[in-house]
Amino acid sequence: MPGTLTIGNTQYPFDEEIFALEWGQVPDLYRNAMVSSGAMVEDAYIASLIANGSNLFTIPFFNDLADEEEDNYDGKTDMTASESSGASQTGVVFGRMKAWKAPQFVSDFTTAKPMAHIASRISPFYQRRTQKNILGISNGVLGVADMAANAVAKAKLDENTLSDVCQEIWGDRKGLIVMAIMHSAVAQEFEDLNRSNFLRYTDANGMTTEVRTINVNGITCLIDDTMPATVAEGGAKTYDTYLYGVGALRHASAPVEHPVEFWRDPVANGGMDFIGTRRRETIHPNGMSFKAPTKMGESPTNDQLFAKANWQMAYPDARGILIGKMTTPGHEA
Repeated sequence: MPGTLTIGNTQYPFDEEIFALEWGQVPDLYRNAMVSSGAMVEDAYIASLIANGSNLFTIPFFNDLADEEEDNYDGKTDMTASESSGASQTGVVFGRMKAWKAPQFVSDFTTAKPMAHIASRISPFYQRRTQKNILGISNGVLGVADMAANAVAKAKLDENTLSDVCQEIWGDRKGLIVMAIMHSAVAQEFEDLNRSNFLRYTDANGMTTEVRTINVNGITCLIDDTMPATVAEGGAKTYDTYLYGVGALRHASAPVEHPVEFWRDPVANGGMDFIGTRRRETIHPNGMSFKAPTKMGESPTNDQLFAKANWQMAYPDARGILIGKMTTPGHEA
């Protein structure tokens, strides 16, 4: 809805839809890498299921045909027919909102423009939250007892470890693994082994920059120092690297009537400017089902969304779920 945004002593036209569009156009290199690799896909079917405000959705799927012996085609034997089977998986939409404020006094008596600064940092803020959501959901999924085989620890990290772990977890399907998220200590070790190539991002203006992304054995690897690190007795560290296959995460946005809005309190502290944001979305680990806890409201909290107790396997075989974890040493400083 068109209005005005006050920054300092100047009023600017403000339209929440245009602002939200510009906010969404700021490049998210982390998410772009997930999407371009194929590890996370925009799911139009899920989007249609949650278009009317639903917080839980169900996706049916068919199991593969059973590996059975064929009938003998000899002109005498009857043909037998087997039935296909299927099941479903359940996902959840989570809603989040956040507001920021700045006193009018600051912009009136200094050259600082706090609201302009806040507006420019909203997109990076939500990009960091998306990273935390992806890792939190992944960690919850991998904590499910039936997913134990999808987490592998290695005492040594060498040029073949990433490929070996993918084969150990997924066997002949390891070629489906396209994305890893790793600590810089792990990435550094691959760089020292001459196994990594840094990728580059080219923006709409043709400017090319190197990003925190490498390629190892054909797998795109995001470098993120928020990845879990464990210190063992004696001070040795091990690092968790998360692995994703094609379509491992399904994403869809749910509609929000006012994704962003501006308001003002003219009394408090002589005048306070506010900007608020809202969003609803799902990041669904394909092959898993979310079990809504009894105390969940219309949106799960992060504790509920990330809890292993609230996830269960929907697929019959953990190898069909293309999310895994590799625990290894990293580069020694």
